[in-house]
Amino acid sequence: MEMRCDTGHSAQDYVVKLWNNVELKTNGLAREIYGCLLANFFGLNTPKIALVDIPSDFAISQPDGQIRKHLQNSPGLNFGSQYIQGAVVFVPPLHHLQRSVATRIFCFDMLIGNVDRCKPRINIFKAADNFILYDHEQAFPFSQPQLFIGGHPPAWKFIHEPWSKQHVFYPGVKGEEVSLEIEEFIGDLAMLNDDLMATIEEQIPLEWQSDINNLSGYLADARDNANLFKRSLQELLA
Repeated sequence: MEMRCDTGHSAQDYVVKLWNNVELKTNGLAREIYGCLLANFFGLNTPKIALVDIPSDFAISQPDGQIRKHLQNSPGLNFGSQYIQGAVVFVPPLHHLQRSVATRIFCFDMLIGNVDRCKPRINIFKAADNFILYDHEQAFPFSQPQLFIGGHPPAWKFIHEPWSKQHVFYPGVKGEEVSLEIEEFIGDLAMLNDDLMATIEEQIPLEWQSDINNLSGYLADARDNANLFKRSLQELLA
């Protein structure tokens, strides 16, 4: 839902995900925040994000009955990403000049287990010679290990499952010379220390954190086994 929000010193337009309207409720919104902040650490662009506080009586000001119902069902904190005027969704094929940044995005999505960056939900805006990533609600599936029979696999094994080859950038980077991009990504992964991940978690409302306790541990495991993760990326894209 597009909403104009008071930031305390100005008004800005945000696309707001209401917690009661998403499949994973507040867990999905927690993943959104973590995904955006982690993407920024890896030098990837995302819309500016915000926590949007919807007062319980705000819904009565809306004449549309369906909108009023949605707002009534999602009082309190919700997830917002800044509305980008004129944004255009990326449509394949990938141009060779975009291959380097596309490889970094592919590596990032493999790290966070983003099974959702595929057709028809591409979740990438074009931005000159770059990209803007959005929608990380379905990433980090390992934050709910109870959904995996026998527990979730580590990152370097999880990316060998079929979902990785459905990624929107896979056809454009598969078989190309992207070894330098993989090395650079792994170098950045090595710098993902526990304090930084704790700082990201602190940006997530406490009441949303109960279902993401396993998330930072999974990422730390990938970092501590970076050579295994790198080898899996190389094998996947060879």
